[in-house]
Amino acid sequence: MIPKLIVSAMIAAFVSVLAVPAMADCSADIAKAEPAIMKVTNSTKKAAAEKQLGDAKDAAKKKNEKQCMDYLAAAKKTAGIK
Repeated sequence: MIPKLIVSAMIAAFVSVLAVPAMADCSADIAKAEPAIMKVTNSTKKAAAEKQLGDAKDAAKKKNEKQCMDYLAAAKKTAGIK
């Protein structure tokens, strides 16, 4: 019983350590993509990409990595950024 508890605690600690850098990646990607999105000249695409970028920032604040990356990918696609 005790060894299972120790293993569970170690797994939980390992997963939480992995989650911190993952969130930093989305925030770092936002910082890299934002200047390129601001340079988009098509006003319709720029407005849509800015909204998606804002949604990505909100998701990052809520520590929702998957949603952050989804919004950021959509913003990049809308803006035509790779």
